[in-house]
Amino acid sequence: MRRKTASLLVMLIMSLLLTSCWSEREIDGIAIVTATGLDRMDNGKLRLSLQIAVPRLFGTGSAQGGVESKLDSSAGWVVSEEGDSIMEITRILQTKIPREIFYSQSRVIIIGKKLAVSGLQPVMDFFERYRQSQLISYIAISKTTALDILNFHPKFEKLGSEVLKQEMRQNLTPSVQFIDFLNTLMSEGIEPYAPMVELLPSQEGEGAQKQFNNVAVTGLAMFHKDKMVGETDEETSRGIMWVNNKIHKGVITISVPGAEREGKISTELERVAAKRITEIRNGKVHIKLKINLTENVYENTSDLDMDNARNVDLIQQKIEDSIKKRIYASCKLVQGKYNTDVYGFGQSVYRRYPKLWHKEYKERWNELFP
Repeated sequence: MRRKTASLLVMLIMSLLLTSCWSEREIDGIAIVTATGLDRMDNGKLRLSLQIAVPRLFGTGSAQGGVESKLDSSAGWVVSEEGDSIMEITRILQTKIPREIFYSQSRVIIIGKKLAVSGLQPVMDFFERYRQSQLISYIAISKTTALDILNFHPKFEKLGSEVLKQEMRQNLTPSVQFIDFLNTLMSEGIEPYAPMVELLPSQEGEGAQKQFNNVAVTGLAMFHKDKMVGETDEETSRGIMWVNNKIHKGVITISVPGAEREGKISTELERVAAKRITEIRNGKVHIKLKINLTENVYENTSDLDMDNARNVDLIQQKIEDSIKKRIYASCKLVQGKYNTDVYGFGQSVYRRYPKLWHKEYKERWNELFP
């Protein structure tokens, strides 16, 4: 009996040693996609652009004899093709690439503005269904085309996708992951938004070289359902982020008077918490926003005495007014011009009064929200 038990134990151990991952792929057999770009063409076709990493160029010195090649500087290769669906275009591209296209490492999805305006639902289905797709990828809207952004060659990183990923991880600019965009799209009482990116010159001012060699988030693209209906600048987008409790870092600069010298005071945000209070009184929806924050003064170019308690109160009031100004400016666009509830006020009503939402407000929210 003991011999039989021992034999079974040996066979069990051997079977465990013989197991392997059925879906494992060798690194030298795949083309790793680091960023995906989608554009709608004038002929109605879809253009898929892929930024593919070139592994042999990572961790190597790219300068040869003081000259840096265009490929070496980015360690990436951008390929693109047109077609009717993402899977169709992927098959076309696969015939031109010697390695298997591998989407699992894609960390950024760039959507061209023309496609965003026409509607994202047709292309989002691919990312929902395809098992290689990364729902944690960041999504961004290009002011021009997605291909323009993917063709950008960065200075600090090997790949342009790394620049965008790192910028969005810092929490200094708006950032939205694809899974959050998708969940918002399917939720009641809230509309999605995504950061807008564009190529900018790294130098400003008189005598500066106007070379578009920097990619940056410059605002927000606002959606109604799956279609982009408007955009904001950087300052107004901060107002939206304040309402949605998405401000974690930042600097607020205010103008202050002085006895002899007026100037500016710059404060850095340390802790921020925005609380939303939703009430229905006499059939009307009331949304109250309470913002508590702690900031540190890091620069004062005026002669205002910071040891004076009255002056401290003055600074706090001016900071409060600055935040209110940004929020009200965003309201004029979000509620007044575009009528798209990126604040999620409707969702707040739904969570607080679910029965009343379905009975009284859901069908009329597009009329009530403005």
